[in-house]
Amino acid sequence: MDQRQRRILGQPLSIPTSQPKQKRTSLISFFSKVSWKLRFQKREPLKNVLFILAERARDPNANKRHMAMRGLGTMAREAPDKVRKHKKIVLDLLVYGLYDPVSLEVIHESMKTLTVVLGKIQGKGLGSFFIDITLQTRTLLDDENDSLRYSAFVLFGQLAAFAGRKWKKFFTGQVKQTRDSLLIHLQDRNPQVAKACKTTFRACSPYLKLRKEYSFQSEEDQRNTKLYRQLSHYHPEILQFFYANKIL
Repeated sequence: MDQRQRRILGQPLSIPTSQPKQKRTSLISFFSKVSWKLRFQKREPLKNVLFILAERARDPNANKRHMAMRGLGTMAREAPDKVRKHKKIVLDLLVYGLYDPVSLEVIHESMKTLTVVLGKIQGKGLGSFFIDITLQTRTLLDDENDSLRYSAFVLFGQLAAFAGRKWKKFFTGQVKQTRDSLLIHLQDRNPQVAKACKTTFRACSPYLKLRKEYSFQSEEDQRNTKLYRQLSHYHPEILQFFYANKIL
């Protein structure tokens, strides 16, 4: 990698909302150059850009980690074919960011970028990343931060479409453990979160199908009765959707 590329991609990264105007301008310039390279530069392979973003993603500075996740999002939008080609590297970095131990900004940016990337690859080739993403996303559905909750519901609903046969049993278990959160946040204090939850509830509905072979009322049946009552009272249209699709 030549010195010119390092100058272009090696600029200090920082969160725009918390930095002086001069640094914000520098950051905008950074992403403009990255975008330009992704669109027009043919001589430098994308792997070099990924290498630099990988360094940033593991930097001790949380601001740099945050902007590395954002840079991956820019790549996913600007060069989706290239991202599909290097999806294992990209997914590894994003899952790493999803489990960031100290920065909510890094976690949030990772979720937003994962939503973009999963859409570009249509959930293909996720492998064991599917488990890691699902487990962490589920823990964020009840987070106090509205933005985190919103992004978590969007991502969790997307995962419902990509579980496939391989992860169907696993995801079914995760949805059942998440059912109370889904019911609670249908009435979320934030209208956007409530709307995202409603969409996710429908996406997860096939995983809530009942097992009708039991003639007695188990603990699971009792929870289902609670589900009926709550949906009937607060969201009859979802209950009708379940009936129409033979889910209940």
